[in-house]
Amino acid sequence: MTSGIIVLKFGSSVLRNRADLPTAVHEIYRWYRVGWRVVAVVSAMGDTTEALLDEARDLALTPEPNATAELLATGERHCAALMGIALDRSGVRSRVIDPREIGLLAIGSALDSEPVAVDHERLHTLLDDCGVLVVPGFFGYGENGRLQLLGRGGSDLSAAYLANALGARCRLIKDVDGVYECDPALAESAPSRRFASLGYTEALECAGQLIQSKAVRFLERHSASAEVAGIVRSHESAIGRFDRELVQAARHPPLAVLILGLGTVGLGVYQRLAALPDHFRVIGVLVRERAKHSSDAVPPQLLHESQDALTGLRPDVVVDALPGLQPSQSLVRYYLSHGVNVVSANKVLIAEAGLDLSAIASRTAARLRYSAAVGGSTPMLETLRREATHGGIRSIAGVLNGTCNYILDRCAEELLLNEAVRAAQACGFAEADPSEDLSGRDAGRKLQILARQAFGQELCALEIEPLNTATLMHRQTALASNEKLRVIARAWKLDSKVFGQVQLESVALDDPFANTCDEWNQLVITRDNAEQIAVSGRGAGRWPTTEAVLADLFELCDPTSSPAPSPAREREASVASG
Repeated sequence: MTSGIIVLKFGSSVLRNRADLPTAVHEIYRWYRVGWRVVAVVSAMGDTTEALLDEARDLALTPEPNATAELLATGERHCAALMGIALDRSGVRSRVIDPREIGLLAIGSALDSEPVAVDHERLHTLLDDCGVLVVPGFFGYGENGRLQLLGRGGSDLSAAYLANALGARCRLIKDVDGVYECDPALAESAPSRRFASLGYTEALECAGQLIQSKAVRFLERHSASAEVAGIVRSHESAIGRFDRELVQAARHPPLAVLILGLGTVGLGVYQRLAALPDHFRVIGVLVRERAKHSSDAVPPQLLHESQDALTGLRPDVVVDALPGLQPSQSLVRYYLSHGVNVVSANKVLIAEAGLDLSAIASRTAARLRYSAAVGGSTPMLETLRREATHGGIRSIAGVLNGTCNYILDRCAEELLLNEAVRAAQACGFAEADPSEDLSGRDAGRKLQILARQAFGQELCALEIEPLNTATLMHRQTALASNEKLRVIARAWKLDSKVFGQVQLESVALDDPFANTCDEWNQLVITRDNAEQIAVSGRGAGRWPTTEAVLADLFELCDPTSSPAPSPAREREASVASG
């Protein structure tokens, strides 16, 4: 298997409507953030295919096959486009592609064909350029260029074929968490057993309503395998040349969650947790003033203004979405000291008190996660964690503050600094008081957290240059026509010490940082052998930060739920290769 690529197929049973898209994004992101390149194959949503077919039959008793194929494929195209928009909202770099773009050739009739060829090189190029591809399933193109369907349930075949062509892992996401020996909904007296593995013949017999039979036969012909799993679930049923193995189905109760803060991030987290009742149960939310949240659709009984009111709650995990050092530090210390897991999006807390809090967690066997404290949904800490296990890191550099980045892009359009700040505030990228961003303190704190992960020690010195009218005018005066200005945070190890700086720099237009625009962030890691790794994503906003918080929560929901990191370090895009 080519390491580091996974094909995730989302069927109509898990994409019933637009409200299910964020959950599919969670599934994609949890693989993406630990280093996997993802090909997401999607079916049409819910009953879309049946509705389209009904439209065709309203016009003709036997609709013309080629026109019908074109009509039915619009369901998958529509779903793929919405998936791409949902991924972008969460700050995940992705690209929606048509099967024609990757040369997916199908032979047979217009309504029931078999895929026979694909442009492997094009697929790999697209994956190298963008770590997530969204492909509408169910169809390819004939030698005459006409669209051809792969039969009912053909998105399963699309996923199996692409995975086999790429030598990738294949995971078919269904509305059940595997293949069962009998319908678990009908098992009243005792829980039904789930197949941990099963062969092709058993799959055809036991999962005929779950998986397209053509897809199973394709797997058998190519001695290939696929997994059947539920969305954001840790276990699966593996189909392939395997011995039959049955296990008792495990059911994990929903995680009891206490949320600290109901601002931009806290409300986003609450909304997603409320949409996932099988995984999470919100038992309380700490707010400053209950009256301010009357329109947030949060049950009033969950809102607490007093910290004392929280003592009667028994959370499994606490989500810290508060700003500033206090009261976060006191509350997080309390819960960690009592063995309660904590997920924090508070960069001030982690930068200033992260070492102390980690020590407390270690003593009590609690777990502290804080991916959302740096880079929004840009998996900076995860990438550094992988790289640190494989060898030395020489330096790191990043565009870490989306507010300053947005402001500099507006200044490049000839706005004055104060005008650009107002534009950022109007878009929600800057606070009413933008001093934390413009002073460089925000980027400096993020750099502290990243350097701690990269080098295993604290910065011994940190120089910070503010973004103000004087520094901006000074850099603009010397700026060449082929350069852009960026606030770049750097940390490097010299002998046994780690140094850091945050300053306004000019970069060439072909530099990765120049192409990191608006609120997007990018981190570049330089290894000891001078190889460079880049990772990018939206660095701020409700949904990118919420995505990172949810990914941490899913890890805590089930100790085995986090996908194993991609076995291929080479999967990261090299800066030298663009």
